[in-house]
Amino acid sequence: MTDHHDDTTAARLFGPVTDTDRRRWQIQSHAALATVLSRAFTAQLVPLVWTLGQTGQLTGRVPTLDRTAAQIREIYTAWVDFLMLPNQREHTGGDGTHLTAIGNIPDRSGGLVRAIGITAHIYPHHDLADPAAVDPTTEEC
Repeated sequence: MTDHHDDTTAARLFGPVTDTDRRRWQIQSHAALATVLSRAFTAQLVPLVWTLGQTGQLTGRVPTLDRTAAQIREIYTAWVDFLMLPNQREHTGGDGTHLTAIGNIPDRSGGLVRAIGITAHIYPHHDLADPAAVDPTTEEC
């Protein structure tokens, strides 16, 4: 017997999860994201890279190209504060620092909540003061 939870468990309790359910959740989350993006534009937040999951969860990823570690962290913090995400984690490993925050936002009607997360990855090279100043032909890279 397995310990994992899947759609068959949900089917026994509430009926099967259908593609129609998944489409509805995605459409509702898409509408909620439109509201978030409109308000973020007004707040002049840096645009993120957004992903919409199969069951409607939203994930925003901080763009890191040509940014320092401090800039990446600043963008991440601004979005976490803007969305008031209560659950934040930071993990540092050999490939850098992973920042993750999760929480919920209301849907467009102010009713149902939508899961949302913000992530950022700070690679070791982002800690350089000026990434453009590194010459790739030297041994520094």
